Amino acid sequence: MKISGFDTARRILIARTLVGAQFTLLGALALLSSFNFHKKPHPYLLFEIIIAGIGGVILLVAAKNLKPSLKISPIPRENAPLISVGIYKYVRHPMYLSVILIGLSMAGYANSLLGWVFELLLILTLNVKASFEDALMLEAHPEALHFQLHTSKFIPCMSNTCRSNCALSTNPEERAGSGSSN
Repeated sequence: MKISGFDTARRILIARTLVGAQFTLLGALALLSSFNFHKKPHPYLLFEIIIAGIGGVILLVAAKNLKPSLKISPIPRENAPLISVGIYKYVRHPMYLSVILIGLSMAGYANSLLGWVFELLLILTLNVKASFEDALMLEAHPEALHFQLHTSKFIPCMSNTCRSNCALSTNPEERAGSGSSN
């Protein structure tokens, strides 16, 4: 995502829009899910609880690792360090992954087409938010390019396969288009 021509006001507007969309969609999923509280549990309820629990654990671990840089907005804190250790060694946006997993559990529990539409919109919103954040991180931390090329966006990479593309061109435009992120 190219953001070099965006002034501060436009960046803040984009950030607020993305955060607002994220929480609106999560709220809609929670509301839809609440309509099923009185119904008989469906057979895959345990799976939904496990997915939500995994999402919650990822959220807590990511928040702990990100502590000096933690904020809801995708705009990085001024002078905050680039975090690439802990869970961030395996996935660039673990907090967004946790929101996706929690949303999946709520969409499943809602058991409606509208719930799945909201979850799809949530995933798309978080993907745009992650790309926007990645572009901002590149401006703040030039070394973020290496991190972004070698660490998956949402799906954890547990082997060296996603870290084996160092031979790629040193031109950032060519590297960014290499498709190395998930």
